[in-house]
Amino acid sequence: MPTLEVQDVSLEYFQQGPESSVPVVLIHGAGSSARIWDSVQTYLAESGYQSYAISLRGAGGSDRTRESTDYHPSSYAIDLRGALDKLGITKCVLVGHSLGTIVASYILRDAPDLVERLIQIAGPAVVKEPNRSSMTSKTRAGYGKSLSPEAFAHWEAQHLGLSEDTRKQLRTDIDNNPEERLLGQARPWDGITDVAATIQVPTLVILGDADDVVDPAEPLDYFLQLNESVRHLHVFSGVGHYPNAQVPERLVGVFKRFITS
Repeated sequence: MPTLEVQDVSLEYFQQGPESSVPVVLIHGAGSSARIWDSVQTYLAESGYQSYAISLRGAGGSDRTRESTDYHPSSYAIDLRGALDKLGITKCVLVGHSLGTIVASYILRDAPDLVERLIQIAGPAVVKEPNRSSMTSKTRAGYGKSLSPEAFAHWEAQHLGLSEDTRKQLRTDIDNNPEERLLGQARPWDGITDVAATIQVPTLVILGDADDVVDPAEPLDYFLQLNESVRHLHVFSGVGHYPNAQVPERLVGVFKRFITS
């Protein structure tokens, strides 16, 4: 896979689709890697959209570093801004999934001119309310090694929109996550509490009503913080935390309607 030399690390990335002045940039979640976007990128390319999915520091084939602070979402945002600079991207449709929505918020805070449109999928609340976690021993399989056949089966059922080979590679990426990554991503996520209210570009919030990793109330809260003039919402019925891996073709259909609206 091609890589980008950014800061002190080499970052793996995947590119599909014809050249575009405003590509789609895809940010994966806390335990995942850029491979989770494989089917989404294929469907985008078939529709004429260029996309880039970049594995964050410590994810997939990207380099690891020793300090847990290197894996904070604000550090990821710095890495990604460096990667976009290396790719010559000055404007994009920015898409965050799960923890990727937090990374996107740091980019919106520090480099809002990079973003033409924003899509936030299944994002957790910046400030966590007590007793509002949906995650169980089954759903934790998306963040570290599968602890049981039941946990793996639950994870796999929400990733059947990926090819078998890609699913196996993604599972290996998740199982190989460095401990520092999982520790460094944890709250607090300071400095972005008020970012949603300041966003001036069209913003689409997407969630699945069967999400058992992030309570659906959390992305809905984020939606309500957005300016009415820029906010859009799409709820998938019967879909869980990973619409990018469970229903990628339908997800791209939602993307296209939003981007061209």
